[in-house]
Amino acid sequence: MILGLFLASAAWAAEQDEAQGSVVRVRAAIQPYDQFRPWQKKAPYGLNGIGVVLPGGKVLVTAALVANRTEVGLEKPGSAEKCAAEVEAIDYEANLAVLRPEKAEFLKGFKGLALGPALKAGDTAEVWQLERNGELLRNQAEILTVGVGRYPNDEAGFLQYGVRVSLPKRDDSYTLPLIRQNQLVGMVMMYDRDSQEGTAIPGPMIDRFLQDVADGKYEGFPTLGVSWTTLRDPNLREEVKAPKSGGILVTRVNPRGTAGRAGLKEGDVILSVDGMKLDEDGNYRDPLYGLTAIGNLVRVRPKVGSQAKFLVSRDGKEMELAGTYDRRARDEAAIPTLAFDTQPRYLVLGGLVFQQLTGAYLQEWGEKWTERAPQRLVELFSFQQEKRPDPDKKVVFLSQVLPAAINLGYQHYSGLVLKNVNGTEIRSLAQLAEVLDSVKEGNLIFEFTDDPGKLVLDASEVKARQEEIRKAYGISELRKL
Repeated sequence: MILGLFLASAAWAAEQDEAQGSVVRVRAAIQPYDQFRPWQKKAPYGLNGIGVVLPGGKVLVTAALVANRTEVGLEKPGSAEKCAAEVEAIDYEANLAVLRPEKAEFLKGFKGLALGPALKAGDTAEVWQLERNGELLRNQAEILTVGVGRYPNDEAGFLQYGVRVSLPKRDDSYTLPLIRQNQLVGMVMMYDRDSQEGTAIPGPMIDRFLQDVADGKYEGFPTLGVSWTTLRDPNLREEVKAPKSGGILVTRVNPRGTAGRAGLKEGDVILSVDGMKLDEDGNYRDPLYGLTAIGNLVRVRPKVGSQAKFLVSRDGKEMELAGTYDRRARDEAAIPTLAFDTQPRYLVLGGLVFQQLTGAYLQEWGEKWTERAPQRLVELFSFQQEKRPDPDKKVVFLSQVLPAAINLGYQHYSGLVLKNVNGTEIRSLAQLAEVLDSVKEGNLIFEFTDDPGKLVLDASEVKARQEEIRKAYGISELRKL
């Protein structure tokens, strides 16, 4: 009996040693900017999660845990010892971040967790949580699916695990490590308590991210820059002169993207990428996962700067094209999707508030933003790939009018896309500021693509009332360009 108690006690102590040497609590103070009032921030709030200590003394978390942070702190399990931390690298698309403690000695004695092998559907693992007293709680998990799906802030899709696990409610968010045989194999990023199912970032994604971080110049995950459709319809295959089997039809190509700069065109049938054949649904046979969507092939396997090879069928003739993987199709966009950690750009003139359109602004309208936000702006954002706007020409719009004597009659206008001022086409907020600063007297005539078409303000009167409006609405700065 005594021996049994001793062995149980030894096993418990070993588990606690694992917690002490592998994970830390992460507490983040979050305060995002108010997209509707871009000169100020929203009310602050806190998020808690569990960070995985990596060999070398750094900590891995999800990007969602530290987005729009004002402070980040680390806390040792079962201890009151704390340390501030800095974000060394972050990727909001891949939902991963690396933290560095401000005091290197804080993690002295932590051995960290090494990355484990990739998992397959049917494999089991553990999701680790921490009790308030620092004790490690191991929750048995099953991998339900492995496939390409959307992450919280990604449009194209990355590899993810579908996980079934019963997680007791704790004060931490669902940033939790997925462990197999005391190795890190994933990070849980979303969880539904009712269904007891969630999604996790797979180990190969984490490995790819950490390799990129290691050289001190984080470049991110590449993107192909195309839209495509399946080729299961035999009539469509015949129309585009595709081979008898395999391949996907390219419907749109961003000329700045990886595929566009390699020479791919609309109407091409992509038969293989980097030697991997594609079927009619856009899947390739991955050596680890079997049939897997092309998203993993072109976003996770290659690195920015590595060579891209395509075998395409064009008008019935096969040809090989080559290029270099990059992110230009995502980074050089007229309307950026992501906007974290930075203040929105704006300009206030005579109570008229102008902003540059981003996905973050539209999402401020809530879960049903596609219905609630100004429909002209939703259309521009949702169909920018189809309309192919010049990435150097930003969408400047009148977001609201702050009521003042100088703008009577205009106070109900909002969501109007600015076309030009005094006949000069406006391509950015910075250019708008230059035009406005150059007009000393006379009228400022704002022309919009929407009704009412024009708004007119007196330039000299506007300048005279700027400070009055700034003070009335508590605006620290009237422009952020």
